[in-house]
Amino acid sequence: MGADADDFPTVAMLDWVDARENYAVALRDAAEEDLADLEHGLAVFAGRAGEEALVSELRRQAAWCAAMRAEADALAAAARRLRDGWLRHAAMVEDDAAEDALVARAAEAFLEFLAREMDGGGVPEADVARADASHAAATARHGVGARFAAEFVGQLVDRFRRGAETDAGQQEKAVADGLRRRAAEVDMLCADPESLVPRLQASGWWMFWMQMNRHAATPAATATTPTPDADADASY
Repeated sequence: MGADADDFPTVAMLDWVDARENYAVALRDAAEEDLADLEHGLAVFAGRAGEEALVSELRRQAAWCAAMRAEADALAAAARRLRDGWLRHAAMVEDDAAEDALVARAAEAFLEFLAREMDGGGVPEADVARADASHAAATARHGVGARFAAEFVGQLVDRFRRGAETDAGQQEKAVADGLRRRAAEVDMLCADPESLVPRLQASGWWMFWMQMNRHAATPAATATTPTPDADADASY
């Protein structure tokens, strides 16, 4: 049974969960290193007369580090489960729906990519200005499609292929095959950067975002300045 195309993960989602896992692993490694130092101290001072207070403190700190290591392990495992679930959804989306979902995710990632490039030049924060600036940056060419395609392929294809290797066992063959198809679809989508940009701009996701931002009304734009009432002034 195919997964819902709405569950297809975004690059931002995968970046976020990778960052959480990396943080947890770093925290776990630090706790492990501290625990080893404390256990060494316990081995040196345990049993020595007059060092009971120090040994008690070392044991307290060692227990805290062991608990921290366990929590970090649990956080890393939770991040991996979350990412694996998202990749599984991507793998099991029906192929027809997956193409549309992939284009939508690429359009979303392209908009974020443009925002990073534009903000270096000081793009206005106003909704209408940002929408117009995004459209201008997307259509200006100057290699923007090639730069985005290289980044997008790197962000998704490697993840899909690593996921396929992880799920290569017979029990998960359908997931592995689906992830390999998704990787091939990303490669195909980004094979021609010049045609990629117009395709993303023609996507429903892009057009919806542009319309929402171009027609977004800000309080400053919609507020009207009250005008003096001539009759009221004349009555005074």
